[in-house]
Amino acid sequence: MKLHPIFKLREQATEEILSLLESVTLGTDGAHYRHLDTRERIQEADNPLFLSMERQEKVLGNVTFCRRDDIWYIRYFAFNESMQSTGRKKSKAKNGLLRTELNRLFNNALEGQLDEPVTAFYAYIDPRNAKSLWMSESFGFETIGQIATQTFSRTNPKGSSRVQKFNDWNEIADLVKANFSDQLFYFETQSKKPPFYILKDEHGKVLASAKINISDWALDRLPGKFGGTLIKILPYIPVVGKLIKPKRHSFVVPEAVFVKDQNPDYLTELFEGILAAENRNVIMWWVDEKDPNYRKMKSHVKWGSLHHLLGVNLVNVVVKSNQNFVKNKVIFTSGFDFI
Repeated sequence: MKLHPIFKLREQATEEILSLLESVTLGTDGAHYRHLDTRERIQEADNPLFLSMERQEKVLGNVTFCRRDDIWYIRYFAFNESMQSTGRKKSKAKNGLLRTELNRLFNNALEGQLDEPVTAFYAYIDPRNAKSLWMSESFGFETIGQIATQTFSRTNPKGSSRVQKFNDWNEIADLVKANFSDQLFYFETQSKKPPFYILKDEHGKVLASAKINISDWALDRLPGKFGGTLIKILPYIPVVGKLIKPKRHSFVVPEAVFVKDQNPDYLTELFEGILAAENRNVIMWWVDEKDPNYRKMKSHVKWGSLHHLLGVNLVNVVVKSNQNFVKNKVIFTSGFDFI
């Protein structure tokens, strides 16, 4: 596929691309935050492809894809300040060119005109984020589901001798495949990377398990009408100040969370045990809101102070494809995709 001269395709991120991604503040009307471990995440990305808009060696914008078989996940969609909506003709012209070139890439890929087959693109979009909605609407993406952002917090998490940390994927591989492999967008590339936590009973039977990631964000504001004010005062409130640290908010992100018999006590023991072992206070769990296990447990778990403060925020799952996706199918969420 031949690109306009201002666009470049690469399989490795340049220093200019990394600098752009590190500088971008995510969110608009909801939370505002920056990823503090972008360089590490880029190194961990599965089969990445970087489409950049460049002029005079300066990266104006970047779209990063993770190529997962014939389905591509849109990992980053970032612009520098000159590409933001300012009303200036120059910015509009650049945005128009970006839209045209991206549309061409999406359509050519789905029509089989690339060197590798592509049947779908997908992304996660905050419905309150105007920039993300612009992407979705401009390129004909369809919303097929919603992911819940569920927090679990403890100021003093209780450790459990029944919760063990493992680095061997084989410890939970069969369990994960049996419970999650039929979900939409199930890919193992990230899920099989350690560490893993398993809750076992006295007979060695698995009661609950999860793979985890650790992420660090810089928080500029929290979701909600008073999010800007809250981020300034919460660090000085004794209990909540231990849960939210704006300059470096460090938290655990679980995925492939298995809980036997959907027992909320097992989930609580697993999550508290993970927090204690990792010396963290907050879990952010992105899970399909229609996942039957989550739905059965969510009203029976004491999620903690942060849940009462922020509630559950929803993220749209959007898809552009040459095939129909079943909208009521549970979507598998990789923690890596959100951090």
